[in-house]
Amino acid sequence: MSFFQKCHAVILGGFPVWTSSRDELGLRMLLGLYALSPALFVFVEMSPTALAFVAALMGALTLLTKGARFGRATIGLAVTLALLSGFVLSSALWSVDASRSLMAAKDVFGYSVAAILLFECILALPDAQRDRLARVSLFGMLIGLVSVMGWELYFAFLTEDPRFVENVFTLHKITVYGAFFAVIFLAQPRLVWKGLAALFAVLTLLYGQSTGVNLAIVFVAAMFVMPDKYRQHALVGFFAAYLSLALIAPFVVSPLFAYLKTTGWLAFYPGTFAARLDLWQMISPHIAEQPVLGHGANMMRNAVGVVVNPTYYAQADLPSAHNIVFDLWYELGALGIIVYGVLLGAIIRMIGRLSGPCHFIASSYLIIAVVELSVDHRIWLSWVLGTLVFTAGICILQCRSVARPGTDDRITRRAATFSK
Repeated sequence: MSFFQKCHAVILGGFPVWTSSRDELGLRMLLGLYALSPALFVFVEMSPTALAFVAALMGALTLLTKGARFGRATIGLAVTLALLSGFVLSSALWSVDASRSLMAAKDVFGYSVAAILLFECILALPDAQRDRLARVSLFGMLIGLVSVMGWELYFAFLTEDPRFVENVFTLHKITVYGAFFAVIFLAQPRLVWKGLAALFAVLTLLYGQSTGVNLAIVFVAAMFVMPDKYRQHALVGFFAAYLSLALIAPFVVSPLFAYLKTTGWLAFYPGTFAARLDLWQMISPHIAEQPVLGHGANMMRNAVGVVVNPTYYAQADLPSAHNIVFDLWYELGALGIIVYGVLLGAIIRMIGRLSGPCHFIASSYLIIAVVELSVDHRIWLSWVLGTLVFTAGICILQCRSVARPGTDDRITRRAATFSK
């Protein structure tokens, strides 16, 4: 079968170009969305805000067409996300600004509904349709990853000032998308896909200008070269250390900053590392004011009096703590950290039931999300929530695809059946 015939089989699935099958039309809408979304992520920075809801709407239409019912796993997820939304909503009762906490609860609830509809849609698709969607998604991510690398090279060599602040902010966003896409390529059996992912990693480490993504690349690379039987142990160990540090972070950051400042170690990296430590040690005294319940969800953005006489932190305002741990400690207190830990524990337990490429994809996606949220962006941003929902959908889709070899043969046989 020629390349054109394979593309025809994947896109049309053996149906004519114009078809009255509502099931096929719904799938083709999803195919178009997954083909275009990665490029939109890269060229329209805030596109994940809307694309997650568009995908959920298409998912809902697909579920209605198929008459599918929610499975036990999806119902369990729905209950968990409902409890999480309720917890965020309840923080408005003690929030410094109830309107901001209500806004955060609304976003969490809205994206939770989008996640449930999208995930159930992917799980409800028959194998042949899901494989078609996975292959189209792979093509879309190829365009997206190449576009990210193009932007990195453009900002590095073709702008007057590569460190111009708007360029840095743009790269911080799009390189996160690229990291998610690259993981899928690493899980593919062909070396050409792995080589493309490696090229992205090298270019991003050299020109990406994002400490969070750079750290994530290092951790994912370690997971990739690790034998399968050790990956779950490594994942558990990584997050055990992470959550242990999260519990004590507000209490140790001030003496740590003072020690490193006195010894001169911060002078070697006065940018991200020193600035983050400086910010966190300024936040920690305010955490002590409301250590159990915090100041209310989404309140860090409007925190007053936190940035006082900074040494390395250069921004005039406080967009976030640049760390989900300090954000949660300040906004939701110890209770928020416990909920965060329980949620991570549940996800890690689910990942532990996977194996092979599926385990690698899921664990790498979790590592990228947590590392990035621990260095750069805050969880309440709409584009962050949209990105998490959409990429989690990609993770589920691609896990189902790589778990079953022979995708090309199944699609070809299915297309041949329809064409007879």
